[in-house]
Amino acid sequence: MQWFKKSLIRRIGTIVIGFIIVAFAVYGIISIQLLSSFFEANSKEEISQDAQQIATEIDKFIEKNIVIVEQMKTNQDYQAITEALNTREEKRQHPLFNVVTQELQAIKASDANISLAYLGITKSNDVISSTAEFDPKPDYDLNKRLWYIETLKSRGITVTSPYIDIVTEKMVVSITTPILKNNYVIGAMGIDLLVSDISELMDTYTVGKNGYTLLINKDGTLFYHPVDLKVFAADGANPFAYLDPYMAQITSGNSGVIEHGAGDNAKYIAYVPTQSSNWIVATVIPQSEVLASLNQFIFSLLFISLVLLLLIALFIKRMTRLISEPIVTISDSVETFSQGDQEINLPDALYSREDEIGILSRGLNLMSHRITQYIEEVQANNETLNEEIDKRREVQSQLEMILELLSGTDEGIFILNEKFFCIYHNTAFSRMIGIPETEIPALNLSENNILINQPLLESLQMNPVWTGEIEYTHNSEDILFLFLRISKVKNGANDYYIGNITNLTAHKQIEKDIYYLKYFDHLTKLNNKAFLDESGMELISGDTENIGSHALILINIDNFRIINEAKGFDFGNKVLIALANRLKTLITDQDVLARLGNDEFGILKAHVSSNEDLYAYILSLSKNLERQIAINDEELIVDVSIGISLYPSDANHYAKLLKTAASALNNVKANKSRRFEFYDKEINSLSIQKYEMQNKLRNALSNDEFILHYQPQVDMATNQIIGLEALIRWNSVDGMVPPGSFITIAEESNLIIPLGAWVLENACEFGTKLASIGYQTPIAVNLSMLQFKAPYIGELIQSILTRTKLPPELLELEITEGILMDNEDECESIISEFHGMGIQVSIDDFGTGYSSLSYLKKFAVDKIKIDRSFIKGIPHYDNGTIAKVIIELAGNFNLQVIAEGVETPEQIDFLLKNNCHIAQGFYYSKPLGEDELLAFMEQSKRDNG
Repeated sequence: MQWFKKSLIRRIGTIVIGFIIVAFAVYGIISIQLLSSFFEANSKEEISQDAQQIATEIDKFIEKNIVIVEQMKTNQDYQAITEALNTREEKRQHPLFNVVTQELQAIKASDANISLAYLGITKSNDVISSTAEFDPKPDYDLNKRLWYIETLKSRGITVTSPYIDIVTEKMVVSITTPILKNNYVIGAMGIDLLVSDISELMDTYTVGKNGYTLLINKDGTLFYHPVDLKVFAADGANPFAYLDPYMAQITSGNSGVIEHGAGDNAKYIAYVPTQSSNWIVATVIPQSEVLASLNQFIFSLLFISLVLLLLIALFIKRMTRLISEPIVTISDSVETFSQGDQEINLPDALYSREDEIGILSRGLNLMSHRITQYIEEVQANNETLNEEIDKRREVQSQLEMILELLSGTDEGIFILNEKFFCIYHNTAFSRMIGIPETEIPALNLSENNILINQPLLESLQMNPVWTGEIEYTHNSEDILFLFLRISKVKNGANDYYIGNITNLTAHKQIEKDIYYLKYFDHLTKLNNKAFLDESGMELISGDTENIGSHALILINIDNFRIINEAKGFDFGNKVLIALANRLKTLITDQDVLARLGNDEFGILKAHVSSNEDLYAYILSLSKNLERQIAINDEELIVDVSIGISLYPSDANHYAKLLKTAASALNNVKANKSRRFEFYDKEINSLSIQKYEMQNKLRNALSNDEFILHYQPQVDMATNQIIGLEALIRWNSVDGMVPPGSFITIAEESNLIIPLGAWVLENACEFGTKLASIGYQTPIAVNLSMLQFKAPYIGELIQSILTRTKLPPELLELEITEGILMDNEDECESIISEFHGMGIQVSIDDFGTGYSSLSYLKKFAVDKIKIDRSFIKGIPHYDNGTIAKVIIELAGNFNLQVIAEGVETPEQIDFLLKNNCHIAQGFYYSKPLGEDELLAFMEQSKRDNG
């Protein structure tokens, strides 16, 4: 106590030490409570997120393979062979066996995780798998197989429990779906996934340093646990028995976190059910690992406290040596002197001295007070300094932890200064852009066009955050698909750019592969039925007001089964490919072409302009499909049947449109006399009439059913016949058919070429006959567009003139204005060739088309014929203005004018008054046969003297 009482510094130091101990104790208790709650809540959230992420990855893994099984459902080969097989002995003899086996092998090869693809057939109690040589043992019972039992229960796509597969003899999980016929299960199909592959996937996931992941079946059995059991009890007991009390909660279908036990065995258990299977993902982490950071904090706090106390003790000891001993001496002397002790240890002159001792003696009270204040200030400053040090250490620790986490992430993270130089980046960023980490700080990303370009910078000026997908060419020249997010932030007066990039390349490829499997036919590379159905439904659903007209065309190969049986399935496949390639050339960019089944194709034709245009397209399509196909140096003609249905006239939704098109197709196949049929009876009737008319026209030409009539062209002033126009008539077995009923069909089917040649031949022969009996009368023959543009028209006419010996000046060729509109230079050349042969050329039906002065000036024609529509109303219903203009126009170009359809004397008076002198019409004569015409010409000759 004397040691304590005699030293003021010792007393003050003791009080300070006590205060610091109490302060650190209170601070430690509060901090431990707060941090304990924080670490516990944070760790629960993290292991829940880990479990959710793993469950999501498993769902993606399972759903990727479910897509493959759904694609298998669309394969009609599987349905066909399942329906056909009754016994195991029939399997390898069936024509589809090799095709199905190859398709199953292709499915197995499409993904390394698939160990087996197979079909289970109920009737034959058999299995067809991607292992072609495998056959079940005689005692094999399909109905006792786990995967088949679970498939029957669900009657839908099923992810089974693990079991030993009899083909691969390995533990697998199956993804299956039943094969139905009339709502009865006749078999099942599916794929096997090795449990070992799933285990390898699960092994890639880690939970902290000492945590682990479990996969639990819905029934509570463990599907997966870590192979290394060193982390568990080694006494032979079940290391997972601690889960039993919580299994009902874990398998309830909900997500959550369970806190198990206390002490060294305490654990946190997070559980999340998967969406695509009956599995639950559980992540387990020891509580000791969660609280490791807290224990470290407590240790650090104790260590800092001890160091601080030691420093204060050393400080007190030093101050005692330097100050306390002289003060004690002075104090003793002062005390002795104050008690009247005459013996003073110090000389009397000590108190009167002006040096430090005298000053100390006189100012003892003042000095002690100042020393106390000084100690208090030092203590306060030390506390502030310690707090600042703690804060800086905590910030530094967090920063180091953040940088370590960022360096290990798969996302590329970077920070740029205002000059676009990288001041921070992690390893993933260097790897993605393909530039060594040591070179990145010296690169200006904007100038080198690395992720940063001018449009992006302009966007950041308006909005400080930009996100989107970009394409980036790696140094290896591979194109990467990256998701870029970059933010412009301001720190003081400077701008910085913080961004991260994620590699989407693998994801994009998976999307592309899944899209191809879902919407394309693997044989013909065409779209499949699923794509056609979705396109049709989208097209019609978007046309809510029935504004557009859309056609569905179904094309079926006739007797394709015979081709397969006679030539083999490989040859049949080549036929399908060749036909698919031809169909590609017969559609537009707006059409959808798809293979619907084994021997059936479909075309969805949007926005059909008219029924006539659709009929012309179907006619062209049918003709092109009738052309020969070369397969293995062998030429063959594939017969097809076509059924057509129209929206909205035949159906108001896509399902009905497909049904009506199929109905039309079935009618064609039942009626072998036609190649195609429309479901719309009016269009179908028109197509049948045109089809029958074409056949009749072909027969009529060979059966000499056509005849020529001639209508005289008369000089109205003299009543003399100065020309004839040859007009074709069809004297069919059903009676006389007018030209308007068959000329258009002849042009559509190209029959106008041989028919026109026949007209020229017979007209020239009759002209020669007239010349032989003294009538030098020119005969006008109409040329169609196809005839006029034929490359051999000049040679044809010359050969006919030579053969019939008709003088060319007695032949006149009539063309329409529409012919002149198409390729003016070519028309000018052809007309010049006719004139060179001595043949006259006239424009028929002038005024009904694109009449133009430039045509009359450019094309050297000899005559123009006023169409009957401009004559028939004169003078009572038409003042003849158009006719006057045409006559005046012809006069200006020195062309002869012939008025068609003249039927009254008033019309003749009008024409003569306006300088038109030649007429053709019923007023003078209707079209006459040869004998009638000769009699008419004789009578006209006598009448005119």
